[in-house]
Amino acid sequence: MLQRKQTIFLLLAVIALVLMPFFPIAKYYGDISYTLNLFNFKDLTGVSPFPSMFNIPLIFIWAITLILCITIIFLYKKRRLQLKLTSVAIAFIMVFLLLIFIYYTPMIEKEFNALNISTYYLDCVSVYLPIIIFLLLILAYKFINKDIKMIKSLDRIR
Repeated sequence: MLQRKQTIFLLLAVIALVLMPFFPIAKYYGDISYTLNLFNFKDLTGVSPFPSMFNIPLIFIWAITLILCITIIFLYKKRRLQLKLTSVAIAFIMVFLLLIFIYYTPMIEKEFNALNISTYYLDCVSVYLPIIIFLLLILAYKFINKDIKMIKSLDRIR
């Protein structure tokens, strides 16, 4: 049924995923200010110091997670598959966060170390959105699992 609690959490995760491209992930301030968005990395004039394929891993993981979350919503009759796909979506969001914090940020800071650039995450909404999505997916997983246990207990009563 589409009116279950986990559907609400999954729908909120989809909304957060859709909003993610509209906000910067990180801003780098120094002699020249740079902004890392989901689809590009550029300075205020629109020039990117990295190749155009720089953000492809982020875009790929974001798109797969979005498609997974939308698919999970409509698999409400197949709870086991819904549970497995939710755990896969959680893994993709974790990889997305690891890419941002362990791969992209150190690489950008290393590239622009000569410019004395410091990173500010607190003014960027898209850094918090994957964390919110992660928590929403964990809650959806919990309630899907709760439904599975409830149905098992009802089957034992019959």
